[in-house]
Amino acid sequence: MYIDTTFQQTIILSLLYARHKKIDKILYSSNVQFNDYYNVLDIFNTLTLDDTHLNNRLEQTQLNIDMILDGTVWNFTEDEIMSVKEINEKLQYSKTDFSNFEKERSERMSALKKSFPTKENDDSSKRILEREIIKYLKMDDRDYETRYREYIAFLKNIEIPLAKITLRKWGEQLTDPEKYRQGTKFKFLVHAINTSIESALQEAKNNLTISTSLITEEFKGTYKNSKFGFVYQPNVNNVLLMSSSDCYADPVDYSSPIDPKFFSLTHVPLNTNKYLIYAGHDACKTMHIEEIERSMRAVNRTNNYNEIVLTNDPCTNPIAVFLIEESDTGHSRTEEQAIKLHKQLGLPLVRI
Repeated sequence: MYIDTTFQQTIILSLLYARHKKIDKILYSSNVQFNDYYNVLDIFNTLTLDDTHLNNRLEQTQLNIDMILDGTVWNFTEDEIMSVKEINEKLQYSKTDFSNFEKERSERMSALKKSFPTKENDDSSKRILEREIIKYLKMDDRDYETRYREYIAFLKNIEIPLAKITLRKWGEQLTDPEKYRQGTKFKFLVHAINTSIESALQEAKNNLTISTSLITEEFKGTYKNSKFGFVYQPNVNNVLLMSSSDCYADPVDYSSPIDPKFFSLTHVPLNTNKYLIYAGHDACKTMHIEEIERSMRAVNRTNNYNEIVLTNDPCTNPIAVFLIEESDTGHSRTEEQAIKLHKQLGLPLVRI
């Protein structure tokens, strides 16, 4: 699977450049004093290593792995379980490496603090201090870029291989629209429509992502409680994010200003112009259907919904139209729209 690294590389280089400019202002001042250490420390930390989204992603990936290895979720082959064990070993190394970046920065900044003068310094001392600051800045730059390469390794060696296993099972658990019979149990991944059919079809052409939810006979909650829309099939290539609640995913232009304190390695490149930010605390690519269902039961609201964000590429097309029928209402406008969509696109109509 191809991973686009251009976005993060470009952003990281721009953030590092902006940080150097701020450091230069201090270095070229007439006389660097001890109190300037705290200004330097603040500038170093503008590129935070405490990436909340990344930490949550690692924790959720660990949970998804543990659920397979401890038997909480099953129906995996022996080969898949062996692969998950190997993936788990790699994850332990990856988590250690990420935590080491924070530790090493802390040690660097402590060492740099000792280089700052406690009294007014002469020109010779100032030049030595400047070299020390530049030395540690370059070391921190290198670690920041290495940290990004570590994240790419996480995607290639951990998340994507795990997603191939978990999404293989998704494919078996989801209900085939052609085989579904009304009144029986089901699991569908649906994109709910809350606009006109014309607008929905236009969005399907233009939007870079598709927001979907897992619905079952127990939990039929969708975004804005919509009752009809499309049924989709997830796979390792089209799933961007999974969350047991709303991901709050939002495409953003590359040209938009980026606050370095809120930049995350986990932001998702979409194309040459946009990337995807999100706020879902458990968002990842490898969540189990059972985990989503467990979370939905814990919330205990039947109209609650989860979110699985798909990429809207040429290979991701609806496989059916769904309609959640209201037993206390007769023929409705919603039903008319669903039938129209079913006939217009020639897709099966799934009445729930």
